[in-house]
Amino acid sequence: MSLDDFGLFMISLPNKHYPGLSRLLPAMASDDVQKTWTGASGLDLYRQTASFARQLENNYTRHVKKPLAGSDILDFGCGYGRILRMMYYYSDPSHIWGVDAWDKSLDLCREARMHGKFAQSERMPSGLPVNDQRFDLIFAFSVFTHLAPATATTCLAALRNHIKPGGLLVATIRPIEFWPFIDGIRKTSIAAEMESNHRLNGFAYLPHGGVEGETYGDISCEIDFLRGNGWTLVGHDRSILDPFQVSVLMQPSG
Repeated sequence: MSLDDFGLFMISLPNKHYPGLSRLLPAMASDDVQKTWTGASGLDLYRQTASFARQLENNYTRHVKKPLAGSDILDFGCGYGRILRMMYYYSDPSHIWGVDAWDKSLDLCREARMHGKFAQSERMPSGLPVNDQRFDLIFAFSVFTHLAPATATTCLAALRNHIKPGGLLVATIRPIEFWPFIDGIRKTSIAAEMESNHRLNGFAYLPHGGVEGETYGDISCEIDFLRGNGWTLVGHDRSILDPFQVSVLMQPSG
């Protein structure tokens, strides 16, 4: 079965034509949940999801020099399990973890009967709630696109403690072109200021309101923003289907 055949079946669940498999496999999130988390749903969102899954496999094979099949995988910031579902194509659920700081995300995963291991992390994690587990592949899709700089540094340090030697971390960031897009969507006039901050500092952070803004908001940054913290940058990737998510590829230093 191809990746797309697998993925299209997974997003069709529960499927009245396959009642047995529908009882065994996780139900897909509702359109409302998908749109709340991502702004899209259905086949349009699936195209982006499948594209990122292929990025993970291609870059893992290129940099780790072995197949992704059977690997230990962590989805850091798993949300409702949108991308984690696709990892079932590559590895047994017993090798897959999903971690998120928001309890609502994990509730949705449990309600959908997602397979794998799930745990809630802190917003500023000194460690991860995965015991002493280490992973071949860690990915964080649209997580570092929202983290305040200090929070991003803390998360990178925590993830470093749970990567296997030679493993791969894939974290997406937003390019500077994100800000004019946001002005168009939100009917704001912040792009010029944010672009100026980005060019001056290598990043531009727009905090959410209240206490949440201390750790969470919207951020654009250069690839070098994630450099250090025990990680070596080994490349980057991007899909034309999701141009405001740039994948930064990192492996543990030393």
